[in-house]
Amino acid sequence: MIDYMLLGIVLHEAQTGYAIKKEIETGIGNFYKVSYGQLYPALKKLTEKKWLEMEEKPQGARQKKFYLATEEGKEAFLKWLSMPYDPGVGSDLLLAKIFFYGELPQELRRKRLEEYEREVLSALRGLEAIEQQFAEQVHDDRDYFELSTLYLGLANAQTSLRWFRHLKEKKSLSAFLLERKND
Repeated sequence: MIDYMLLGIVLHEAQTGYAIKKEIETGIGNFYKVSYGQLYPALKKLTEKKWLEMEEKPQGARQKKFYLATEEGKEAFLKWLSMPYDPGVGSDLLLAKIFFYGELPQELRRKRLEEYEREVLSALRGLEAIEQQFAEQVHDDRDYFELSTLYLGLANAQTSLRWFRHLKEKKSLSAFLLERKND
């Protein structure tokens, strides 16, 4: 996943490794972390693959390496971004993709969001069925805490469903939070 995150960050503007790391921390850092030990080998690999070009430029008294996606790198990134999400790979990948959805054509973006919405709705229905079976079976602390994870799953699925619908309609993002406060 790091390869595509890096390509997305340097898709339109050349940046140093330090600037890329800072952009990750302030952008996708709440769900995706990268250390310098991961970053620089990945930049080197992408440069060798010809998905990034590196140019050394003076910055102050030092020479700095700037990275920018090549046409081949842009194509690889957009192909990855356009692919349907595989729920087996985890939610961090989904969030990473959505972070870059401004790069997709509107219709494809909408199609992918509708797919995610259907997947979450299906998962929510499955959790609700489990709740029906076990909701009244709290007999001791073990039951209580085991069941508590089901309820967190239900809450997360409900919130995710609202969020996908919000994104699909491109509603105000601050309104998303206000709706929750007013529930």
